[in-house]
Amino acid sequence: MSERDNGFEVTLAGLLINLLLGGAKIAAGLGLGSKALIADGLHSLVDLLTDFAVLFGIFMAQRPEDESHHFGHHKYVSLAKFFIGGVLVFFAGLLVLSSVLDFHAGRVAELAGGAVAVALAGLVVKEALFWWTRAVARRLRSDLLMANAWHHRLDSLSSLGVAAALVGVWIGGPDWAFLDGAVTLVLGCYLLLEAGKILRAATADLLDAAPAAEIVEDFREHILPVPGALAYHDFRVRRVGDVYEVDLHLQVDPKLTVDRGHEIARKVKQRLLETHPEVAKVLVHVEPARREHLKSRGIHDISGDEPVAR
Repeated sequence: MSERDNGFEVTLAGLLINLLLGGAKIAAGLGLGSKALIADGLHSLVDLLTDFAVLFGIFMAQRPEDESHHFGHHKYVSLAKFFIGGVLVFFAGLLVLSSVLDFHAGRVAELAGGAVAVALAGLVVKEALFWWTRAVARRLRSDLLMANAWHHRLDSLSSLGVAAALVGVWIGGPDWAFLDGAVTLVLGCYLLLEAGKILRAATADLLDAAPAAEIVEDFREHILPVPGALAYHDFRVRRVGDVYEVDLHLQVDPKLTVDRGHEIARKVKQRLLETHPEVAKVLVHVEPARREHLKSRGIHDISGDEPVAR
């Protein structure tokens, strides 16, 4: 089984788990009359949509370039992340609104113990799914799978909060019914914050925002060490889905042949691709390294009036 297949496997497992947990939580919540547990169950069912989005993003990203997509299909991953973030923002907003409008609702029922058990079972299962998905995401260096992993973590945290509230209502009686609404409010605000982070990151990818400065600098350091690479400028990096694309203007000794200049560019490209598997494409434009061609925004290793090949 390939690494990418592992991404499909963990997401499919999460889809089935979310379906079962969502139904169980909603049934228990209806029996108890707990908005928090019903909301937790709806959260698990909403996770089904994000699981489908992840599967769609992974599938589309694997498709090769075609006449309609000259740069490939990797941005479908960013689109899937944007969808996940949007769904979470909408869901969290509804949680906050419902808890504010009906803060003190809630009642004690004979099924409270069973509802607590359902919430705790959901916590254990979703926490295990979080660790599994995160491990696969790290191995694949996939932000999409990592976003889904944190979605599982949010679900487990919500189950923890719901279980605590239900225990309080169960033991304390009607005087503690406010815990149901209080936990729903806190959960909604936390989900809203985390969903905003996912949505912001996906938007940055779709708008071709530059990645973090440390990532750019890590890529830069592999250029000038290549023999014959004297300078470069217009170094640009963008994230496309779960991979990066790099392009730069590389300057070489103007006395070299075209073949030799092309060979140096090929080595720069090969070095970047081999050192950073997360880089999918490197576009290198070769230029003569004359003084008048050097850019103030570029980086070079030239100490005299004319460059010396290394």
